[in-house]
Amino acid sequence: MDTRNLKKREWLEFTFQNTGEAIRFPVGTIYGKNPGPTMVVVGGMHGSEFCGIQAAIDLFNEVDPVNLRGTLVICTIYNLPAFQNHMGFVVPQDGRNPGGTFPGKLNGTFSEVMAHHLNEHVLSQADYYVELHGGDIPESLTPFVMCPLTGNAEVDQKIDEMAEVYNIPLIIHRPVQASDKPASGFTKVALRGVPAILTESGQQGILNMDDAKVHLTGLKNILIKLGMMDGQIMNTVRRTYLDARAAIRSPIAGYWVPFVHLNQKVAKDEVVGEIRDYFGARLMEIRMPDDALVTVVRTSPSVGVGNVLVELHSIVRHE
Repeated sequence: MDTRNLKKREWLEFTFQNTGEAIRFPVGTIYGKNPGPTMVVVGGMHGSEFCGIQAAIDLFNEVDPVNLRGTLVICTIYNLPAFQNHMGFVVPQDGRNPGGTFPGKLNGTFSEVMAHHLNEHVLSQADYYVELHGGDIPESLTPFVMCPLTGNAEVDQKIDEMAEVYNIPLIIHRPVQASDKPASGFTKVALRGVPAILTESGQQGILNMDDAKVHLTGLKNILIKLGMMDGQIMNTVRRTYLDARAAIRSPIAGYWVPFVHLNQKVAKDEVVGEIRDYFGARLMEIRMPDDALVTVVRTSPSVGVGNVLVELHSIVRHE
């Protein structure tokens, strides 16, 4: 069958052998009228990050195969069980964060088997890959693009080019290695020599159409940059480059009260919040480990041991 100039909707379906449960991915494929590379886009890695999901859906519906060179493969919602249960971060069946399950295992836990099938049947097609995130239920964040640094100069340059046209102000570089096992899907794809980025726009598990549009604009910019579509790249932001990502995690359970806000520059040893007991008495102060920029703040007061309270990055340079 000649697939040129075709838009296809399908469910990829597999079985989790331990329980017989279905593993299902909604995947849309757009076959361009003319030849070109294949770009894979995945939304809903975390099922309650709705802005990335909305952007994936919008991209599928808005791109016309007549105007596309190459192929666009879009998994609109990867973590469907979390989406259907309105659950943050994890796969409900095993409590695993899918960001640490790739490349997956065919005989592993539910989330590992999910990762295996997406890796084998979707990510394996990619010449370029974009993983869409959107700020989960308990967190506020400022939009950013995460760039894995693989050590392959050619791949890393293409990754930077994708990030720089996404029209998001913060670009974060994070070194990755093949020994990082398991890991996020976008890092594993990049280590295979395929340019890949993770993008964040949205927060607190809210579907904000403006935040979704940030993703959609960035995705279209990449398609134009890769020569897969014609058009004008939108460039409206001043970029700041960051590295040295760190997360402050709660050492105890309690009631979290943050004192900092997004995009705030905070100095080493500065108090960024405190954990209280359920009568409001302070249990402990949370201090900065170093000078950094605040990019993520937990907005839910409910915290358990190991929950991320604040994420930080050091500023390398401004554009």
